[in-house]
Amino acid sequence: MAREHRGRRGLTPGAVALLGPPAIRRAEPHPPAPPGPRGSKAWLLLAYLVLAGRGVPRSRLTGLLVGDADDPGAALRWNLSQLRRALDGLADVGGDPLVLDLRPGTVVDVRVLASGAWADALALPGFGGGLLEGLTPRGSAALELWLAAERERVAGLTAAILHEGAHARLARGDAAGAVDLAARLVAAEPLAERGHELWARALVAAGDRAGAERRVAECRALFRRELGVEPSPSLAAALRSRDLAGPGTRVAGPGGRQGGTGSTAPGTPAAVDAAVEGGEGAAHVGAYERAIDLLRAGVDGARDLGEDARLATALGALGRVLVHGVRGSDEEAVAVLHQALVAARRSGSADVAARAALELGHVETLRGRYPRAGMWFRRSRELGGDDARLRAWVGVFDGIGRSDQADYAGAAATLAEATEDARSAGDLRAEAYALTALGRLRVLRDEPGPALAALDRACAVAQDLGWTSFLPFPRSQRAEVLLRAGDLAGAEAGFEGAYALACQVGDPCWEGYALRGRGLLAAARGDDAAALDLLTAAPGACRRQRDAHDWVEAHCLDALCGFAVPREVPGAAAWVDELEGFAARRGMRELVARAGLHRAALGQPGAAEHAAALVAGIDNPALAAAPTRG
Repeated sequence: MAREHRGRRGLTPGAVALLGPPAIRRAEPHPPAPPGPRGSKAWLLLAYLVLAGRGVPRSRLTGLLVGDADDPGAALRWNLSQLRRALDGLADVGGDPLVLDLRPGTVVDVRVLASGAWADALALPGFGGGLLEGLTPRGSAALELWLAAERERVAGLTAAILHEGAHARLARGDAAGAVDLAARLVAAEPLAERGHELWARALVAAGDRAGAERRVAECRALFRRELGVEPSPSLAAALRSRDLAGPGTRVAGPGGRQGGTGSTAPGTPAAVDAAVEGGEGAAHVGAYERAIDLLRAGVDGARDLGEDARLATALGALGRVLVHGVRGSDEEAVAVLHQALVAARRSGSADVAARAALELGHVETLRGRYPRAGMWFRRSRELGGDDARLRAWVGVFDGIGRSDQADYAGAAATLAEATEDARSAGDLRAEAYALTALGRLRVLRDEPGPALAALDRACAVAQDLGWTSFLPFPRSQRAEVLLRAGDLAGAEAGFEGAYALACQVGDPCWEGYALRGRGLLAAARGDDAAALDLLTAAPGACRRQRDAHDWVEAHCLDALCGFAVPREVPGAAAWVDELEGFAARRGMRELVARAGLHRAALGQPGAAEHAAALVAGIDNPALAAAPTRG
């Protein structure tokens, strides 16, 4: 949509702008636009329909928008008439449920922000502005809660575009442009370390080492003052990075190494190929330090040879190992993968580009930036063609993201296809991951039979593979099914085993999820003191690893709120605030709804109505059965 808007302006009738002060714009040579809708409620109605992305029952909109009017039905019809008049020629609105039907070519800025190209998003007139800036809903506490959550989600999408754009500019050699976007990213998310690291990398690439050192020092001071912690070692490592786009440069790692264990870069095509093959082999057996040394050498050798195809292959392999093998290195991995895309584009290496796009989507899924992840997955599918193994992994991570956004029907179909693709390709790891993700979906929907079937198979496959680092994931999910069924002894064995294994392999993410399960088990046994200790420890365990699965932390927070709110534990309201902000920024729709349910239980005005509206839009019988009383 955005590319058409930029490249074929004559076919674009206009745009709906919800970022910054809202506006409806028409492109020439269209006749003069009618005035925008009168009053805030029509704009809120438009935003609700746009952001819902599907039809919305009139009854829900009546209650949220005009429930305080003397004649709510008439008030909704009046606002609809205002909206239709303002959108004449751009979109139609009608039906029950109400549907916004955009005319071909009509651009909606928040949709470009979510799924358009980063350059198109940056070019939006309102980019960087808040959702419906300057507009304050009146008379409905539930509407205020909805708008606050959606503004948080839009802010998260804005930060994701800044991050993606900065990396893309850096990979293309536009260090100055990357510095600008990274600085805006830090202003938007001052307590997110990855923005500071990216800014330092961009400053080094721009030749401003002193500025990069100041950035690292300022970040350290900020984190000590505001969070009481030190940034991870990756921040300082950014000072030793080099601009990968520059001619003759070397890929320096966290220790400042160049070319691997002090050796020179391989000087022949065969030597480069051997370094890359050796690095991938070392990674396969878990020798990640050796793998990275060899792959850095391969990158340096390919760059010296001036061969873009070999460079793309080496960069892609290095990026994959950094994502999967070295905790805390995702920001460096993203930089390397963007470089791989640039080299692959120059050399026409579609297969390398497809794998790089997959890994970038994987990282975005971990970070809860699902719309941007979806954009990478679409690109990977387009480039990957008939590669069943690639399709399987795209489906695994895409399915997880769809589950996290409460698109359960889409997730189930995607994960079922991923399972079949994995079996077709003979990729047992992808099969175990797809089955575990499918089992997790069934757990979320409280479907114990299908959940156990998928999780038992996943555990069996992972055990046969000796995939020890992965096993805590399906085992914790399986234990939760047993807990819900009342098999406390079986649940205890599952959670304790998963926790011990997670600690053994040093994975704080799965450790946190197992702690959550142990806390829920303690609560089921009536040991509230132990439950509170475990449930408060669970989110903290996730945060020990910077590159963690954000969905794990979110579900740990939800379990803590679910325990603390009915028991009136001091701090419960603050935990609910934390859950809602965390989930809303990432578009985790069901967890935003659950935060609304917790607010309703706390007696907050409008929370029950807000939660009921959210729950009604999610196809999950387990969620629908939850109480919405205030």
